[in-house]
Amino acid sequence: MPRLRPLQRAYWMGFRRAKAQMRRELDEMARRFDDEITRLNAEMRAKREQMARNFDDAIDGVRAEMQAARAEFHRYQAIEHAIDIERDPNTLLN
Repeated sequence: MPRLRPLQRAYWMGFRRAKAQMRRELDEMARRFDDEITRLNAEMRAKREQMARNFDDAIDGVRAEMQAARAEFHRYQAIEHAIDIERDPNTLLN
């Protein structure tokens, strides 16, 4: 291989140095990108878990309301049955 002229050698040395610098910068950018993705995943996981807890709390609230409504309905049925018994003493107690 013929010897390069000083200007060509300087060009190639500069090119290699710039390429090495580009590699370092690219690796740093990739590391920062991975760190940001990891941070976002953790943040979204926390928000998703909070939302699931909120849904569970809401469902528990609705379930409690339904149980209270069912108990109230049975209470009203018992009152109506008691009224029917008072009106007609021959009605069975059960």
